[in-house]
Amino acid sequence: MSNGTLKRLLLLVIILLSTYPSTHIWGQQGKINVASFQRMESDITARVTAPKRDQNGEICALIRIVTNVKDLMFEPDALGITARENKTGEIWLYVPRGARRISILHDELGIMRNYFYPDIIEKATVYEMVLNTGDQQDKPVVENNMQLIVVRPEPATANIYIDDEQVPVENGLFNATMPKGEHSYRVEAPMYQSEAGVISLGSNPVTKSVVLKPKFGYMEIFSLPEQDAKVYIDTTLVGTTPYRSDRMAIKEYKVRIEKERYFPIDTILTVSPGETVRPTFNMRSTIKPKVPMNTLILLQAGYNPNTTTFGAMLGFGKKKNGFYVGFRSDFGSAGSDFEGNENGVIGENSSSSFYEPGVTHQSRMSVTGGYFRRLNKTIYLYAGAGYGSRVLSYELNSASADINTGASLEGMQVKDIDKSSTGFAAEIGGILRFNKFLISAGYHTVGGKYHEVSAGIGMIF
Repeated sequence: MSNGTLKRLLLLVIILLSTYPSTHIWGQQGKINVASFQRMESDITARVTAPKRDQNGEICALIRIVTNVKDLMFEPDALGITARENKTGEIWLYVPRGARRISILHDELGIMRNYFYPDIIEKATVYEMVLNTGDQQDKPVVENNMQLIVVRPEPATANIYIDDEQVPVENGLFNATMPKGEHSYRVEAPMYQSEAGVISLGSNPVTKSVVLKPKFGYMEIFSLPEQDAKVYIDTTLVGTTPYRSDRMAIKEYKVRIEKERYFPIDTILTVSPGETVRPTFNMRSTIKPKVPMNTLILLQAGYNPNTTTFGAMLGFGKKKNGFYVGFRSDFGSAGSDFEGNENGVIGENSSSSFYEPGVTHQSRMSVTGGYFRRLNKTIYLYAGAGYGSRVLSYELNSASADINTGASLEGMQVKDIDKSSTGFAAEIGGILRFNKFLISAGYHTVGGKYHEVSAGIGMIF
């Protein structure tokens, strides 16, 4: 064999070897290819409607493979496939975030190997992959008249009706693709006011949140000065204070609060929609509390045209009633060596003695006790009686002498029996209270002959 022939044979072998892998690969490529791959921004299936978690606890991404071929097989990358679900017109693949590629296999349609996703796969995100299989009958049908509708009710357990037909609610959502146009909706739930309306589907997906208004309310009941009081609602024992009810229908309720050693309380409470009625009941003990003793101290002054007196009043009381003692005096002194009248007559002899002109002596003193009554927060009245004396005497001049002995009576004092009084004393008055401060005014008499008015200031403790 010549050298030229050998070179031609070697060149033919090299060409055959170089073309074999390519021919094998294209033979295996088959009819499967991706028509489009896109992120579905408005689709909440992966994160809300039907989420699934991978082995690390993260929410998976969802790849919705649009195809009519249901027996496709998939070979993922190292991250794997968490779950697969066959749906009408789709196959759902749940994959972990960060997935990079996938291979699609079919016994008759061949293999699409190592398809690298053109977008970054993120968690809880939906992607749509539209497949072409090269067979006219297997190509997916594009529904241009369909649109996504999502209804999110509150509460999540509410029933949803679309075009008067109840639709399934999964994970608190209704999610479906429906024909474009107007669709009626109604959302209902026990103890809530239903809501109805119309949803218009157009070129964009529609998400409708429906928050139902409640037809119920709550009660929170407290008691003072102690808790643990029994709570009866419409004669039924429901608990003890502090008490919080479950949902209650909107209406009036008869409420009774009971606790040992306290008077029961009966009332009516009204529950309003979506609100909580929170009364606090102040319970009154059946055991009378010990009432503290109050002390009144007043400094007083009395006035009469002939004299001025000073004194004090000390009182003790509980609630509305009390008693007091009082003392007053002018701290003067007056003698009574003789008795006479204001005309200068000693006894029956009008010529034997004469007063020293302008020289008089007087003394005033009384001790009383009595009762006071509190009429309200500001006004007290008091009345009392006791012993009192008022002595007015005149000093005799140098011409005065004893008619029997002739001895001089100069400097001695004659008590004026007309203007002096000793014995029964009485008084009456009122007190004004301003917080802890007191102001008093009153009237005082001794024997009905001596009269004076008084005023005072003081405090109460």
